[in-house]
Amino acid sequence: MTITVEFWHLVGMLFSFLATCFGFAKILLAQFHNSMQERYNAQQKVNTKVDAIEKQVNNLNATLPLNYVLRDDYIRGQAILEAKMDALHKTLTEIYKKEAIK
Repeated sequence: MTITVEFWHLVGMLFSFLATCFGFAKILLAQFHNSMQERYNAQQKVNTKVDAIEKQVNNLNATLPLNYVLRDDYIRGQAILEAKMDALHKTLTEIYKKEAIK
């Protein structure tokens, strides 16, 4: 039993096979391109959000010293106030002693 196939049938089958392979390749490339485009768009959205967060952090860093005092600065200010109050107390006690002597 022999199978006979004409040359043009083989050529047609070859072309149809190649066309099918080309079609599948084109579909795969289109899907790959769409996937890459979606990833790129998602990355752009993330970059935009990161930029917005960086701006917020920079604004917070700029306004933070206006609203809050560092611990060291507060301690330094309190020490100065206490020194002034001690000097005032010393002056008042000297005045009271002088008045008591009179």
